[in-house]
Amino acid sequence: MRTRLAVIFDQQVRSGGGYQQALNAALLTRELPSDICEPIFFTTLEDNVATLAGRGIQAELIHFSFLMKARAYLRRFFTNALAIKLLKQLEPYSPFEKRLMEQEVDLVYFITPSNWALDLDEINYITTVWDLCHRDDPEFPEVRWNRQFEAREKGYRAILPRATAIFVDSELGKKNVVHRYGIDEERVHVMPFQAAAATRESSSDARPSINVLSKYNLDVPYVFYPAQFWAHKNHVYLLEGLRTLEQRHGLRIGAIFSGGDQGNLAYIKSYVHEINLQDRIRFAGFVDNEDIPELYRQSIALVMPSYFGPTNLPPLEAFELGVPVLYSDKTGLRDQVGDAALLMDLSDPVSMADHLKNLNYDPQLRIQLIQEGKDRLKYFEAMDRVGILKRVLEDFQWRRLTWK
Repeated sequence: MRTRLAVIFDQQVRSGGGYQQALNAALLTRELPSDICEPIFFTTLEDNVATLAGRGIQAELIHFSFLMKARAYLRRFFTNALAIKLLKQLEPYSPFEKRLMEQEVDLVYFITPSNWALDLDEINYITTVWDLCHRDDPEFPEVRWNRQFEAREKGYRAILPRATAIFVDSELGKKNVVHRYGIDEERVHVMPFQAAAATRESSSDARPSINVLSKYNLDVPYVFYPAQFWAHKNHVYLLEGLRTLEQRHGLRIGAIFSGGDQGNLAYIKSYVHEINLQDRIRFAGFVDNEDIPELYRQSIALVMPSYFGPTNLPPLEAFELGVPVLYSDKTGLRDQVGDAALLMDLSDPVSMADHLKNLNYDPQLRIQLIQEGKDRLKYFEAMDRVGILKRVLEDFQWRRLTWK
């Protein structure tokens, strides 16, 4: 019995790491044996149809009118048994589920965290949890704005217990899902992140496509930080680290930030001017995939002082491209990189400054970090991601045989 697996892709290309991880997951489903699974790809975003086609993925657009979205939204608030029964008589299935039923879908795979799972009453689903940072770090404005904390809690508590399987990025992620939401351990599976597909493909091509210093009008070496401008990405710490580096060690180093504005960009730009670093800080915005590898390769290091984890894509991309990594010394994040990164104390920019000073004066340290990064990648690559997904589907198939 072959499972018709609906793969739901609802990440925007400009969402950065989220889009790249979703693409990795989508590509993974195409590696499943054809006698086990027939993946059918859907996207809720029109722009993704052409983008995914460029990757050989033919995705069908699920388009909802405003009225259909409003109906789906209202359905989620019915919890009274009588109200649910009456609603079922009027509209047995949500527009989303009805669309999937028309395609005779057996199982839905949400390759990103998605509230569309709330609209599935009959069809089973696999879901994904990237992080529970709203619980780890509830202080940040992006967690508190518009009651995001409450919304995430409500969504996870409704979605996770009904899931056929849950994919997480790390052992810590699994522990948190089990502990915080009472999920059975055997339903939670660790599927580690991979570097972006474009980065993996470019790692064997060492020909520079651009001269970064010239393109961005920089006259000093730079560190690279690809991240959306959320408060939790902690760009301020990196700026303070560069200022401390010059004050303590007399080294002038710049930075290139790539990524879209999520509400914090204006503040970061004002902070740059406040501490007089505007001559060597560049804001690249959204960068095409072909330029990203060179921004890594020509940098001194990837510097990622993020508060959120437990895992992130940029360290893996830096390892892939042979670039040293400075990373947050936090539970989960330090587990991702092992001994392959220099860890920063997020309460003390001196630790970042000292690491950059050592990288500048000790060529052997750079060589060592690059090699350890390659070794760390081998550890992740040895994990059988296809096998994990295949076993989940095989288990579901045996259960699925028990009903018509």
